[in-house]
Amino acid sequence: MGRRLLVFGCAAAALLAPAASALAKTPQLLVRGATATGASAATVIDVNEDKADAAPARISIYLPQGYIANLGQSPGTQIGTVSTSVQPLALSPDAIAVAGTILTDTPSKYVGNLCAPGTHAAVWLLHLTVQGTIFDVPVYVDRTTAAETAFSSAKLVVCFSNPYEQAAPGPRAPFGVKFVETKVTVGAGVFTNPIVAGSFVWRALITPWTANGATENATGAIEAQSIVNIPLSLSLKAKVRTIRHKQHGRTTVTNSVLLSGKLLEDLRGVAGAKVTFYANGKTAGSAPTTASGAFSRRAGLTKRTALRATATVPTRETNCVGQLPASSAPAGCVAATIAGYELSSSTVTATPRQR
Repeated sequence: MGRRLLVFGCAAAALLAPAASALAKTPQLLVRGATATGASAATVIDVNEDKADAAPARISIYLPQGYIANLGQSPGTQIGTVSTSVQPLALSPDAIAVAGTILTDTPSKYVGNLCAPGTHAAVWLLHLTVQGTIFDVPVYVDRTTAAETAFSSAKLVVCFSNPYEQAAPGPRAPFGVKFVETKVTVGAGVFTNPIVAGSFVWRALITPWTANGATENATGAIEAQSIVNIPLSLSLKAKVRTIRHKQHGRTTVTNSVLLSGKLLEDLRGVAGAKVTFYANGKTAGSAPTTASGAFSRRAGLTKRTALRATATVPTRETNCVGQLPASSAPAGCVAATIAGYELSSSTVTATPRQR
């Protein structure tokens, strides 16, 4: 198979969410990762566009202040996986799914690249196969400097070749590949959460190519945000209630258990989430959360039972906050989202009283 270097870059980083295409606004940035302060886990960064959107020329992903990017991996280390949806415009307008791995490389090999010149703290390769051809797509990773340090600790920059047939003077992207969605999952240990609770703003700065044109559309650069609330927690308590009935000189006992708890983001309640209960591994009903994040459900209890709860929270649209200046994103912030997730409680045990 042929091997090519496609000049393009993407971003990195967790959990579980509905399809972004169900949301109205694009482009979108969805970030999911570790749920506790100071923790590190697999982190997912998902950049979504619509097939009708102009192809991206450059995407820069900014980690919020407080996050730590751990960049000391040896060259050739696999640090994650990547899945994308692309349109090979030279062949078909239909989108196809592509998957691959993320490998570290030697930064000194990329000092002269035109998209993001200079020495980088790290370079990651998105190792993909499109139409039988292998592509190694560099992601340039750096600590932020100057004005960017006010809102970010590190950034990832990806540059995309022009997929349109009008591309000039540079070459057209092989097969006219246009990236519509890119989801990068980076393993635990690469990113570490802030050590304090809070609501943190990840940012994607996206500069498009001029649709069906030869040049970048600098005035069309937009910002998309993903709000990450830390920590996430789902508590569960089980309170056994016993009722004794006396009839005809005999005493019978009926037991029930009240399951209750709270779903919190950044120490604040999450309303409208679905909490599903499990008893000895089997589903045992559900309940919604209130405005304070509280939930409860009473159930019969006939034997010693291990109880657990999971909360399912959908992806939510929200308002952009602290937008980048017009000099960076002339077209403004177009979308802000809180990525959906599923969270489990600890297991508690309830034992009925026999008399």
